[in-house]
Amino acid sequence: MKKLMMGFLIGILLMGVTACGNTTAAKDVTANFKNSVFIGDSITEGFVVNEILPKERVIAGAGATAGFTYDKIGALDEKKPDNVFIMLGSDDMLWPKGDPKVLFENDLTKLINKTKEEVPDSKIYLESITPVTQEALNQEPRYKNIDEYNELIKALAGKLSVNYVDIGALAKENPELFAEDGVHFKKEFYQLWLKKLSKSL
Repeated sequence: MKKLMMGFLIGILLMGVTACGNTTAAKDVTANFKNSVFIGDSITEGFVVNEILPKERVIAGAGATAGFTYDKIGALDEKKPDNVFIMLGSDDMLWPKGDPKVLFENDLTKLINKTKEEVPDSKIYLESITPVTQEALNQEPRYKNIDEYNELIKALAGKLSVNYVDIGALAKENPELFAEDGVHFKKEFYQLWLKKLSKSL
């Protein structure tokens, strides 16, 4: 009985140490972004929803497009970020009027140039649009254009001399971390996201 109890206590202790280690590792990754700003839609907003990054460091919301964000971005210069990470396009491609791809390219270009003007010393990172599951694609066929939009984003990053990071590849490597809707992600994905970005800093 004593051996059984001792084994149980050791198991609890090891679990506690592991949990503590994971928490410390998460904090260490987050610390790399204490002076960064994240711009995006509801996918980026997950950093706040999952309590990974403070609200004041995330400019994001459901349905946000590049054009909408351009009009709302303001006061970046007050935050004085070292880095600005931008992930937009998921909602832009669903725009019902005109040519959404052309509109997205124009609006994203304006957004990047405005960011450069407001915080000229900040490094800007354009992040790829994350993929969706087959179920989500069946419900919204316009998501089939994600790869095409990512090519546009990558080309635009080169044209405007900003950095490009492929977060989409990370999502494809971890399909189990999609949320139930097949578009958003579970909390664990955001830690992997920050780890990937850390390698780009």
